[in-house]
Amino acid sequence: MSQISFLCIALLSLLLVACYPNKASSEKTANTPPTTAPNSSRIVLLGDEMRKNILPDCIAQNICPDGSEALFLVPPPHATAAQTADMAHQAALGVLVLDSATGPLPIIREHTLIARQAYLPLAVFLTQSEVPVSYTHLRAHETNKDLKDLLELEITEMRDLLDSYDMDGKHARIYVGYQGLQQLLADAATLTPRQQPSTMLTVNSRRLHSYIYNLSREEGGHTMSAGDSMDIWIGGQTVHCKLVSPQTVAAGETPEVLLEAEKPLAVFEGQRFLLQQNGRPIAVGVVATAE
Repeated sequence: MSQISFLCIALLSLLLVACYPNKASSEKTANTPPTTAPNSSRIVLLGDEMRKNILPDCIAQNICPDGSEALFLVPPPHATAAQTADMAHQAALGVLVLDSATGPLPIIREHTLIARQAYLPLAVFLTQSEVPVSYTHLRAHETNKDLKDLLELEITEMRDLLDSYDMDGKHARIYVGYQGLQQLLADAATLTPRQQPSTMLTVNSRRLHSYIYNLSREEGGHTMSAGDSMDIWIGGQTVHCKLVSPQTVAAGETPEVLLEAEKPLAVFEGQRFLLQQNGRPIAVGVVATAE
């Protein structure tokens, strides 16, 4: 994903505040989680497909206690973006599982984007502590110290990635290997549910004036046309909707749009959402006003 794409995503909230100062009231409104998130202190494992094997392997090796799975939510391998967002919406923390031998794959970026739209804080779990990157990156004279340096480089890359999505990568928790998984389990036991505001004004609406970032083609986006059908996920709700205006939205653009949902949605101004087609995200956005 290019730096331009990152900037487009980060600018969505700023555009809302600049163009609708009385409606959005402040950036705090645009960054405030929805009021409908369940009261959960569980952790959702996101990222690399190996996420489904981490806990069973840990338990099989007697590193993690039986029953550890109860603390975690794990999206199935073929989960849609909306299904993954539902799990993110229910959790207190998301952990991006990253195979340090391959580095960030497209699914890492996709799940980071989903977590951002679900207001979910993220940590990172690196699956291999001994071999942080592929040996193809190493030359014959390189040593274990080089491997450690490369691990640090991998961690820095992930922090930068989270920062690019406005996800506070600087302070994100980083867990490495099974020892890190034990610490993750200890942290999971002390997590408290995300606090949700009780004063957020929500409305039931089918027509949403919004700012969106239509993902670039490299990110899975494409040109949208008025009348196109898609799913909108917002605050734990998923319904079909269509693009009413403008007539076209090119991949990578950040226009103001009008979306019309099949049935009313409980939303608030400044709330984040994502759009999906065929189960994959195609755009993200924030609500400007709701009719």
